[in-house]
Amino acid sequence: MVDAKRGWKEVFLVILSVWVISFVAFIINHIFNGVLNNYGLLPRHVTHLSNIVVYPFIHGSWTHLFFNLSSFTLLALGVGVNGVARLLNVILLCWLFGSISVWLFGRISYHVGLSGIIYGIWGYLLIYGLVRRSLLSFIITFLVMIYFSSMIWGVFPTNYQVSFESHLFGAITGGFVGYFLGKKDAAKLNCRIDEQP
Repeated sequence: MVDAKRGWKEVFLVILSVWVISFVAFIINHIFNGVLNNYGLLPRHVTHLSNIVVYPFIHGSWTHLFFNLSSFTLLALGVGVNGVARLLNVILLCWLFGSISVWLFGRISYHVGLSGIIYGIWGYLLIYGLVRRSLLSFIITFLVMIYFSSMIWGVFPTNYQVSFESHLFGAITGGFVGYFLGKKDAAKLNCRIDEQP
């Protein structure tokens, strides 16, 4: 758990960094007439595989940008309860494996935005709380289920302009990460309990 001001400062620094990079990318793209759009992720094009590094920070509109950043912030705080290292691990794993899945199986279209990572964190929080089985993790999972319940529709192809593949593969990746890390944390807790005299 984050039990010191320093820990929370590091969590907020990660979140702030995502805000700053996304804002700078959006302003550059806006000023220079979409110059960064070509850095979106284009599935099964080898020349675009390296765009995995940058495409989450590219957004098509102010609405897209603010909605993603606000959702990212709230969900990231839920992961940040377990420390900045856990937050970074979840972000990076969902980013990497979710993006590779989109590149392998997504539609031939430019995919941009943070939503894949957001859905990854969402999937992580939903599954982690069920597997970890602590009071705090249950509370966070419950709040995510209530407040972000409408996100479930994002994994279906209801709008061709929305990258449902990013949502779907992000959520699946996050669910796997939540399951394995939840099992790992639960096992650590059981070991500590068993070791007590």
